[in-house]
Order: sequence, then C-alpha cells, then structure tokens
Amino acid sequence: MSEILAEVYRNRTVESVHYGSIVVSDKDGNVLYYHGDANLITYTRSSAKAFQFLPVYESGAVKRFGFSPQQIAIMLASHTGTQQHEQMVKSNLDLIGLDESYLKCGTHVPIDYQMKGYIPYEGQKFSQLVHNCSGKHSGQLALALHIGDDPKNYIDPDSKTQQLVRQTVAEAYDYPVEKIQMGTDGCSLPNFALPLKKMAKAYAMLVTKSSESAIRREAYQTVISAMQQYPLMVSGPGRCDLAVTEACKGDVILKVGGEAIEVIGVLSRGLGIAIKISDGNPRALFPVIVETLRQIGALDDSQAQVLAKFTRPRLYNFRDLHIGEILPCFTLRRG
Repeated sequence: MSEILAEVYRNRTVESVHYGSIVVSDKDGNVLYYHGDANLITYTRSSAKAFQFLPVYESGAVKRFGFSPQQIAIMLASHTGTQQHEQMVKSNLDLIGLDESYLKCGTHVPIDYQMKGYIPYEGQKFSQLVHNCSGKHSGQLALALHIGDDPKNYIDPDSKTQQLVRQTVAEAYDYPVEKIQMGTDGCSLPNFALPLKKMAKAYAMLVTKSSESAIRREAYQTVISAMQQYPLMVSGPGRCDLAVTEACKGDVILKVGGEAIEVIGVLSRGLGIAIKISDGNPRALFPVIVETLRQIGALDDSQAQVLAKFTRPRLYNFRDLHIGEILPCFTLRRG
C-alpha cells in the first residue's frame, strides 16, 4: 500500500496529505530502501525517455544522422518550450530531412509560459516544437527513417519502430515484454506500466552501465553524458530536475514523468530510485525527491540548502501572502 509522503500545511495545521511510494534499488534489483509499495504497477510516462532513446542509439541512427550530445539531450527531455528548446528540436528534424508536420505529439501552451504566469492571447497557436515531448518524437522519427519504417506512422504501437522500442524497454526494465501493460501517453506515443521497483533497478543499471552488450553500455554512457552536460536541455529553467542535477554537480540525474512519477540515478552510489505520488500531484513530488536523496546520503546540508525552494515549497494565496508549505513526512525503511 502507498503511505503518506508529504503533508500540506496552512499555517501550522495539516490541511491535506499526499500518499505515494518510494523504492531505492541497486543494479541487481535488491531493494535497499523503500516506503509504501515497491511492487506498485504504474505507468512510466516520460520517466522512460532514456530507455525509449536506446534503440535510436543502438540501431545506428545517432551516428548516421550525426546528432550532437545537446541534440540527444532534447530527445531525453520533458522540456519547457523555450526558444532554445524549440530551436534544438528543429535542428534534429533538419538533420533527418523532415519538418514539423511529421511530429505527432500535438500542441499545448509551453510549460515556460505556465511557469512564468504568461497568459496566451485569444486564438494564439503554438508549434508542436514547443510540446514538452517534441524532442523524444524527433528521436523516434530518426529511428523510423533509419530502420526503413514509415515516418508518418511512427507512433503506431504495431509499427516496426514501436515494436523495437517496446522490446528494448522490456530489456532495460528487466521485465517480460508480454507482462507490460500498455497505454497511450500524453504525447500519443505508447507508454508502459510495470512495477515501481523495476523502474528503480533500470536507473541503477543505467548509471552503472550494467549490460553484457557493448553497444548498450555505450548507449547508457551517451544518456548519462547528455543528462550531465545539458540538464537545461533535458528540463528547463526553474525546474526541480535541473536544480538537483546542478546542485549535485552531475552525480544525480533524474527524470520526471506525468502524474507525478520520478526516476533518479545516483552515479557515485550506483543507485536507482523511483518515486510515485498516488494522486498524481507534482507539488508533493519535489520535497519528496530532495528528502529521499537526503535520507540515503546523496545530498549534504549545503546542497539541500541550495534546493530550499523544492525542499519545503512555500504556498501563497492570490494576494501573494505566504500561507503555508509542503513538508515531507516519511522515513525510509531498509529493504
């Protein structure tokens, strides 16, 4: 069962609580710490992007088209749709000789707008390039072209492209492909539901580059380097993923997913972490991320102080009065 991970205070009184589950694993799948349900089956959402990228690398598409580390980083991203992000996705499409019309991620108001409180004018239209998953889609298009699949059909679960992705994802999560429960992600690509502990193990394998396959180890290193060198491209200004990677100087890489799921890798410790907030509200996710890293010794006091904005998020009303905060309230158990 999920357990309480965070409490929402108004003044000194608890007004709401957020339940969830946390798993900390090593590369062999040993659960070292947990809180809640390590066996919870839930969707990976965008936290799977590193593993959806693996066949792009392993097929030879990265070398064929000559993607740079920065261009790879946008393929791993849930970006905020800044001009820099938009230009990077377009550069990926330019390399493979396709235009925006091939993207099937759809459109939404850029996350950057939402974070800055910008209000779109009536009838304002946004490019698919600023969709937070557009970078991943550019990588999937490159894969489709490279393996001779129809780029107009690259999101179809039965396409050659997505069958290859699904098989690779199953390998990366060490979970039988036939047991993965499939769904459709917010960006219209297939998505995967599997146990939380498998998500933690997969990130431990990623950061330790654990594979018998040389090309898989190369792919893991490519992912690590891109996330360490270009965290701004993977995330965006003001976001928790970026702040943690920068505060930890690249020793921690992490990826958020829709409905408040997060996967984290701690390179120096060889650990993978998966966190799910049961109600899908990301406001509880950020303090839980920081507190989890603190409890396992991956974050010192000075780093936690740098992350104060996310450690105890402050709540304000519509007159900008400070009225409360969100506090983590769990103690990890040893597995």
